[in-house]
Amino acid sequence: MFFLLRMCFWLGLVLLLLPGITGGMSGDSPAGEPKVGAMEALSAASSAVADAGGFCSRQPQACVIGAGLIEMIGERAEAGARFALSYISEQLMEEKRKAASRALGVPAGDTLTTRDLSPAWQGPRLPDAQPTASGAPAHSPAPAPTEAMPGVPLPPKRPA
Repeated sequence: MFFLLRMCFWLGLVLLLLPGITGGMSGDSPAGEPKVGAMEALSAASSAVADAGGFCSRQPQACVIGAGLIEMIGERAEAGARFALSYISEQLMEEKRKAASRALGVPAGDTLTTRDLSPAWQGPRLPDAQPTASGAPAHSPAPAPTEAMPGVPLPPKRPA
């Protein structure tokens, strides 16, 4: 609704400021003379404003609803402005804190991500391949480990 009002206002202002189109207009006035003078337009505008001022005396219910609507919009605008101001001040305080910690030489904290901390992927280990009669390598089953690899604990042995 407000978009339409703003659009009408700006469109009316643009049309008001555009030069008059001459020719093609019928009327008694000779070409080049405006049909309405500046004083007549000013008089009409002042009477329209005076009429709008008396609107509340003719329609009191509409004025009460309009006043409530304006109050609600004002409260919402104030709450939005407070939220935006608090958010901006928090961001500024955070930037100041970071700048102060950098100036003091304090490390910025842990900057590693989960991806940085995860180990690099390694493919499965394939056993040594022995060639077959056709020349293609054949995979023999992996030999059973006789000794534990260093760093990997074995489960405890069961008593015999």
